[in-house]
Amino acid sequence: MPEVGYLYFSKVDYDFIRQHFPDIFAICEQYVSSREPDIELTVTDSQTDMIDNKILMAIGSSATAPYGNPSLEAIELEAIWDRA
Repeated sequence: MPEVGYLYFSKVDYDFIRQHFPDIFAICEQYVSSREPDIELTVTDSQTDMIDNKILMAIGSSATAPYGNPSLEAIELEAIWDRA
């Protein structure tokens, strides 16, 4: 049986994901187990890895020419993910 863990997002951070990254938000919504006081996701290691990959892809795809820097939203997404 896979080991279960938890990810926690503040309501402000989770709303940021909803507004700027609706695809990632939709994935996270599948795993929400509590909304008080923070947003709690109950996930397995493989589910966490899948969300991590989606976030890394979103950050990478936001990089724009000519310098290849990620967008400010993507940088904030990375900070949110680090806090989770």
